[in-house]
Amino acid sequence: MKLQALIIALLFIASPIAHAIDYGKLADSVDKDKASDSVDKDKLKSSVSSDGVDYKAAAGSVDKEKAKEAVDVDKARGAFGY
Repeated sequence: MKLQALIIALLFIASPIAHAIDYGKLADSVDKDKASDSVDKDKLKSSVSSDGVDYKAAAGSVDKEKAKEAVDVDKARGAFGY
């Protein structure tokens, strides 16, 4: 499991070096209103405590189907140069 996390971290670190990413285009590929509507704000708030953030609970507050609809995949691919 730790090896898998390390590989993913290395991919994220190396990705901007290997590819020019237009973060402005990437941000524009997301419909902010739809993305905001995909989050259950009460669940998100309950994932934060004085002990820190429960990242599993925070991720669980997102409706994955609604979040998918918030992203224009063609625009996102364009941001990565595809």
